Amino acid sequence: MARDVLVFLAGERDIRDVHHHLKRCATHGSSLRDAEILPLYARLSQAEQHRIFSAHRGRRVVLSTNVAETSLTVPGIRYVIDAGTARISRYSVHSKVQRLPVEPVSQASANQRAGRSGRVMHQASGICFRLFDEDDFVNRPAFTDPEIQRTNLGAVILQMADLRLGKVEDFPFIEPPDGRLVRDGYRLLDELGALTEKQTLTALGRQLARFPLDPTLGRMLVAAAEGQVLREALIVVSALAAQDPAIVPTISSNRRTRPISLLPTKNRISCSL
Repeated sequence: MARDVLVFLAGERDIRDVHHHLKRCATHGSSLRDAEILPLYARLSQAEQHRIFSAHRGRRVVLSTNVAETSLTVPGIRYVIDAGTARISRYSVHSKVQRLPVEPVSQASANQRAGRSGRVMHQASGICFRLFDEDDFVNRPAFTDPEIQRTNLGAVILQMADLRLGKVEDFPFIEPPDGRLVRDGYRLLDELGALTEKQTLTALGRQLARFPLDPTLGRMLVAAAEGQVLREALIVVSALAAQDPAIVPTISSNRRTRPISLLPTKNRISCSL
């Protein structure tokens, strides 16, 4: 019978701390001595993530963020331990920053996590241990807020204007964004010089819409090209746009690089892909 354990934690730091603690316990002759302890989070390489699917002996303990909630199904799980928290991306209108605060998960997320136990087993049902009481669970929201209600809408408004889809406040979203986020998105694009007074795209706005970047980062590149400091700005923008500058993706050595022009010929930006 499978004895594997899936532990849901809020973030990578929690995973590292618990992983270190369990490893230390294993060296002191506890029941974890023969257990395999694996971390699982989105920034791990594909090879590291696929270790959870490899054959193993004894008990396996998987320490995971909410990536194992819906994105991956970890095989052979009998027990789930749910800390009840996760890092939820939210945009702050006041600080103009996209944050990742630790928040209690919704009831739907908690039920989804519980369903990960025994999902691919036929010999026994799974067991979920929640590290929060029932009153806490009942008082939580039924569902997680949709992403469009908790993100910066500057890029959305810019792309909608470029595609001539009309104003974002008139678009028939299933769950429309908050009016404060809409006004903040328009204010941001106005400060960048991407919109006219009639909320149509300027020449600069059409230029920014071509960048696969946040409008603020695209505006940095345009200004850097005009100031002839593009090489230096590309380093800064690349670091800001990357999820983690310390992680270098594996690229096939036989893949050819080709320049892509992202600005008009006068101020051309070429980058290798």
